[in-house]
Amino acid sequence: MTEPGLVTFSIPDRFEIDGAFVARQIEERDIPIVAPAFRDPGIGGENGMPPFDEDELRRIWREQIPDLRARGVLFPYVIEDTADGSIMGGVTLRHFDPMRGVIEVGYWLFEHARGRGLATLAVRAVTREAFASGLWRVEAHVRIGNDASERVLERAGFTREGVKRRLLRHEGGRVDATAFSLLADE
Repeated sequence: MTEPGLVTFSIPDRFEIDGAFVARQIEERDIPIVAPAFRDPGIGGENGMPPFDEDELRRIWREQIPDLRARGVLFPYVIEDTADGSIMGGVTLRHFDPMRGVIEVGYWLFEHARGRGLATLAVRAVTREAFASGLWRVEAHVRIGNDASERVLERAGFTREGVKRRLLRHEGGRVDATAFSLLADE
């Protein structure tokens, strides 16, 4: 099938994950809650997130995120429990490629939110939104050895494709990552 022109991409500021959780665009009021994740080796360290403190994250949210979002580089969301408004983690779309109709997904959860299938639900929901917006492919990259994250992607229907050498930042260095993908017609 030949696809003419560049792919456009539009995703809502808020979308349902399931009846109990939503993903919504991060707001300034969320920064004190999510900032510790950036310094947590089990969260930020696994996701290659820079170890920003709250002040740095607030500055980036104000000065850089609007431009990064407008250029298709970074779409950060928090995962919110609709019952009490608590933040469970985050899901991010990044590196939109309009030539190929591709975007990358990332995700993280606070420790208290793990083990309930929430990351899988969030990945499925954001992938559904990406495909509904006209994208063809969603990719993800997981540090080799992060078995829990690999299981999230496998349960969400992603296919393991291979290894990208020294792709991710981890513990002060660069490490290999397993590449996963899901196609719109799968």
